[in-house]
Amino acid sequence: MLKQILSEFLQLDGVTAVVIAGRDGFVIESASVSGDVDIEALGAMASTGLGTSEAMSRELGKVEMQQVIVELEEGPILISPLSEDELIAIVADRSVNVGRIRYELKKNRERIIAAL
Repeated sequence: MLKQILSEFLQLDGVTAVVIAGRDGFVIESASVSGDVDIEALGAMASTGLGTSEAMSRELGKVEMQQVIVELEEGPILISPLSEDELIAIVADRSVNVGRIRYELKKNRERIIAAL
């Protein structure tokens, strides 16, 4: 079921990889268009990036962090916590509509969590 949900994200124009990882950085499930993305490295780096962003949010007195979007020349990476134990990272090329990814993530968040 989880693999199917992640595959649905790949149907969005521009999305090239989706990873669900634990906060320890280990990949739980993934889907990608091609084998170009090092999924294990992505899981580990997404975990580190999310942890750092959450620490910054706490330090600045902001409430709960919702998402991190890393804007890169070749396209964004969106990282979002799913729970205290899991996160999702979505890699896309520059043709992607980031708003659409955010909408689909919000729409499918509970479905993903239920499938974990």
